[in-house]
Amino acid sequence: MEVMWLYSLCECILSVSVIVVSVRLCMAVSGSNTVADVEERTGSARPQPGSVSCCLRLCLGWVGAVGGAVGVPVTVFLNLRTPQCLYTCITLVCCPLLVRQFTMFLLMLLTLDVHLQHRLADRYSSVMTRQRALCVVLLCWMGSVLSSFAQFIGSDVLDTWTSGGTGQGTAGLGLHGNWTTSLPHLTPSFPPKYHHGRKVIAKYLPYGGFLSKFYVEDMHNFTYAEIHSSHWAVCAPDAILSPQFLVYVQGMSAFILPLLCLLTIYLDLLCKSKKTSFSHADPPKHDSCRIRSLALSLSLLVLLCLPLHIIHALVLFAPKTNLPAWVHAVAMFLFQLYSLVPQILFTPPKEQVVEEQASFPLSVPHLPPAAAPWFSAKHSLKAKVCPEV
Repeated sequence: MEVMWLYSLCECILSVSVIVVSVRLCMAVSGSNTVADVEERTGSARPQPGSVSCCLRLCLGWVGAVGGAVGVPVTVFLNLRTPQCLYTCITLVCCPLLVRQFTMFLLMLLTLDVHLQHRLADRYSSVMTRQRALCVVLLCWMGSVLSSFAQFIGSDVLDTWTSGGTGQGTAGLGLHGNWTTSLPHLTPSFPPKYHHGRKVIAKYLPYGGFLSKFYVEDMHNFTYAEIHSSHWAVCAPDAILSPQFLVYVQGMSAFILPLLCLLTIYLDLLCKSKKTSFSHADPPKHDSCRIRSLALSLSLLVLLCLPLHIIHALVLFAPKTNLPAWVHAVAMFLFQLYSLVPQILFTPPKEQVVEEQASFPLSVPHLPPAAAPWFSAKHSLKAKVCPEV
């Protein structure tokens, strides 16, 4: 019990850290975005490439802050392994998966956006706009929802759920046990009135009967446990998520796809830098910085996320492998530790924000619109009278 509470405390501290770095990202992007808006009002073309980037970074910051806030109570609740209704447990287990998947999609979008800014140069402003970026973000959100709830879309999980979670889903994780000992004491058969009082809702739809599993006309004569007794068991990720889903869906969408995307951009930048070195020209400084940043992101993705996916693959392909419980706990903590990486990588340095503010004259925003022509005429007259040498 003490180990469980210590593990929960570490996960809660990690969630709070995600909230802190996400809020810091939002504040840094908002500060730089204010300067960009001022430049846009004064006719400068500089902020146009950065507007999409600021929008994507704000999305990443908000997702991290909201996901970290939701992750604290959900983590503690799932670690308690209490018996719950199936549909309540689906929501609790899949919400962290949804936040994680959407964060990985935003990481890929931000990396691709930075790469396109330097690849397209002047054409970037016409190709990538805020409206198109928000449409892509919406598509990523829908893809995240589908991939997170893919196991439960159009399938009946009541048979595997009521079995107690002692199948392959917990094999090899050191989580064996009799889950039925903590279930509420129920009568072996439902009262006749319960059967007659149930309503079938949306019978001929794909999700027909979903609400009928726990909707009755007379709610006062039945307890919550009696109504949900047909789909009531221990609520934990290993008891509800199948190894096939973890390997083929989550492993592909949350690890393999981001890895391939980042690796493709990294190889493209590497080939470009080699061509530059062969042409006896100094490679641009921002190219080398992006290469180092991508290499760091790829390294952390492999080091922190690969151990958990290896364990999931062992559970699926070698279910007789017995691993200690602490191995899975450490791998899960490392997997959750990667949640800090996207926010830290895409938080603009404080020196960059200060430099952008210093490069823009502070007196210009305070000028009224009528004084702008006089200000430009004054500077043009000064240039004619006192030309610079």
